[in-house]
Amino acid sequence: MFLAGMFAISGAFVSCDDSDDTDGVNKLEVTPSADISFKADGNEDVVLTVVTDAEKWSVEKTDWITVKQNGNKLTVNAEANTTESVRPGRITISAGTAEPVKINVLQEAVEVGETVLSVTPSDPIAFEAKGNEAVVLTVTTNAAEWTYTCPEEWMTATKEGDKLTVNAKDNTGDAHVGQIVITAEQKTVKISVTQKAASTEPDPTDKIAGSLTTADALSHTFPYKEPQAVKKTLTFELEKAAEAETRVKINFDEAYVAEFNYLNGTKHVAFPKASVAMSNNNIVTIAAGATSATIEVTLSPSAELNTKDTYMVPLQAVAESDNVTVKTDAARVNFIVKQQGSKTVRNFLYFEVNDTNPLNALEYVLADGQLFFDAVVLFSGNIHWDTQSGKPYMHYNDNVTALLKDKDLYIQPLRDRGIKVLMGVLGDHDGSGPANLTEKGAEVFAEHIAEMCVEYGLDGICMDDEYSEYYKAPTNEYFTGSSTSLKQATYFLERANYYMKKDVPWETMTAVFYWGVYGSGMPAINGRQPAEFVDMVNANYGGSASPVAGGDKSMCSFMSVECNLGGGWVSEDSARQAKEAGYGWCMWFALDPVLGREPWSKLSAAAKGLYDQELMPRTGYYKKTGAGRYDPTRYEE
Repeated sequence: MFLAGMFAISGAFVSCDDSDDTDGVNKLEVTPSADISFKADGNEDVVLTVVTDAEKWSVEKTDWITVKQNGNKLTVNAEANTTESVRPGRITISAGTAEPVKINVLQEAVEVGETVLSVTPSDPIAFEAKGNEAVVLTVTTNAAEWTYTCPEEWMTATKEGDKLTVNAKDNTGDAHVGQIVITAEQKTVKISVTQKAASTEPDPTDKIAGSLTTADALSHTFPYKEPQAVKKTLTFELEKAAEAETRVKINFDEAYVAEFNYLNGTKHVAFPKASVAMSNNNIVTIAAGATSATIEVTLSPSAELNTKDTYMVPLQAVAESDNVTVKTDAARVNFIVKQQGSKTVRNFLYFEVNDTNPLNALEYVLADGQLFFDAVVLFSGNIHWDTQSGKPYMHYNDNVTALLKDKDLYIQPLRDRGIKVLMGVLGDHDGSGPANLTEKGAEVFAEHIAEMCVEYGLDGICMDDEYSEYYKAPTNEYFTGSSTSLKQATYFLERANYYMKKDVPWETMTAVFYWGVYGSGMPAINGRQPAEFVDMVNANYGGSASPVAGGDKSMCSFMSVECNLGGGWVSEDSARQAKEAGYGWCMWFALDPVLGREPWSKLSAAAKGLYDQELMPRTGYYKKTGAGRYDPTRYEE
């Protein structure tokens, strides 16, 4: 009986829906509500959204299923299956008098000879500076033995059976950052661990709390020619006016760069401190009776900057006056800075990830060491609609899922070398697409897109209105049925750009393929010209794209080259003429050195015409080894 061993967890949820139903039956909606399938080990979280007008909702589950509630989100996963039997389970979500929602869960059996390993909970652990309670981790594995390591200089750990009990020693110094690494044969689980510095203990409650913010762009790229200093404005805002003058100091916290990199999987380098200048001797002074004041930060170009690294300007607010405390989660503003290389025209590459390893983009290098490709599209994720809730969401096939799951192996190495990695957003033979989203549907899907970028470390999206079968579309609050329009599709782009800029803590990009309803005639949305929310456009194979309103040729691809079927032509002369005409991009589709889809003459001609350089002979390649499987190993030619 797979229901044996279930237990319930419950949490309060206050509905924002003032329903006028009089039948006494509560509403309950769970999205998605389809059956869930897990592998024996190494599963990504499944996040369910629970909407109800009941005061509380609760969850019952089979014991090997793990759940975590956060507001109206329920995160679901599974402990490793150490048996050679498929095991079924179920999640039952109940709310007041509503009909419970039951979701079946099926987990694959472990393959013969396969080692599985899971740790519950596996979320990052954040310790206070002192007085912490121990955290007990449960290790599930079929290996005969498992081992662990942790930063013993500031942590304690005790192993007993399948339990690992960890805690942090009282901290009297700086903040700590580390990992707990649990290993069973060839499998490893890593859990991030942090501890606050002694100086970050809560301040007395009579102090006024404040936050450091900026309305300026968090990213800046110094141009290759004649770079000029850029000015940024920081604002420190109090929750209420102070009776006396309030002073806050802005520190350049170089040590934080390493912590940020560890927590976010990035490899930023500290911007040269000597190239950062702040007004008022780094002090923000808020007058008595006021609630905010500003300080100007000047970032100057430096000979120390190179084109390969991404630089962080780590600024932290620290209280100078006794009457103020800085909110821990609003004490920092981090500007990201890059130095543009000599390339004024960039290369935009779609990878057919169903048969190509995207790491191959690293193999195309110019004579001066710059990479040939500047942006890569994982082609492709798909827009779907949930038949239960009616909402749009992103769907990924097995190949895209594998890349996202192992983003540190297949996505981050590209980003570390300065290549932007975008997710393709493509129709998929159902009724959903960008052209029939209502304003509410566009809002929901755009927020979902921003969440995707944050979760998987992506730099934006490339929208392609193909393969949507709009005649199958629903008519509800999220979709307009089979009625489509360029305005609706453009509205989604504006909302996606808005949420990516708002929620993604790094620079993002919105690209569009001119197909379906999309073209240069996109209208203004919410008072913004299309060029304010679309960064790059490309046309069909063999064609040049025209800019959208408010833009120029620098946002356009001068040619779209199909590397498999031979569409699109680039010569040295045409590339040079395109550069002189002000085009900013060249698009390439379906490149694959392993499968022989490598039009070297066109690639070489583009390098000579665009950059007056040779494209160096490729010396290695990366394999795709099967459905949903890639190899991160570089193979020499």
